[in-house]
Amino acid sequence: MRLTDIPSVSSVLNRMESLSKLSENPKSLVSFPDVLEREWNRSKAQDSLPVQTSNLNGEGISLPFPEEIGSKIPVSFQADTKNKPTDILGTIESIAKAQGMDPNLVKAMVKAESGFKPNAVSPKGAMGLMQLMPETAGSLGVNDPFDPEENIGGGVKFLKGLMKEFKDPEKAIAAYNAGPGAVKRYKGIPPYEETQKYVNKVKRYYKDFSS
Repeated sequence: MRLTDIPSVSSVLNRMESLSKLSENPKSLVSFPDVLEREWNRSKAQDSLPVQTSNLNGEGISLPFPEEIGSKIPVSFQADTKNKPTDILGTIESIAKAQGMDPNLVKAMVKAESGFKPNAVSPKGAMGLMQLMPETAGSLGVNDPFDPEENIGGGVKFLKGLMKEFKDPEKAIAAYNAGPGAVKRYKGIPPYEETQKYVNKVKRYYKDFSS
């Protein structure tokens, strides 16, 4: 995606300090009361903008949910913090599996967000592989947004929360781009051209990585 296409998620998790403890209590992401309330109010402003519609690819993404993936991962598996992978794909594999997420989906998200560029910075200030805004990075416990492991770790935490919230991969992907409030209001992928293109792009990349 163009670096000017910044996901609205950057405004979603401001001041949610509890997210930094997700490694101890990952279930804390199941509910987003404060997040949704703020995003709902913020996303209302988009209603005044012209809405452009485009047809989404009819094929959906078939993904196991975090609980299902986690059940297939050996209990002994843990992200290696001593011998950290130096390559980005290896880092994604390690972090995604450790959090019970599909590595191929995370790869697709990273490719769509930054094109695998750890030092990518958008005009609006979104940083790193998963394009985290400064306040979002802080809320997720990411001290260095340009560190691949920290950035991916934070982005995967948020994506996992969206997956649990919406119980639908495409809705979660759309929420990462347009914000959870917009997805709830439209009861599905919002009719925003940018968001629909983003979802299709992630779906295409996901198929590529899964093949």
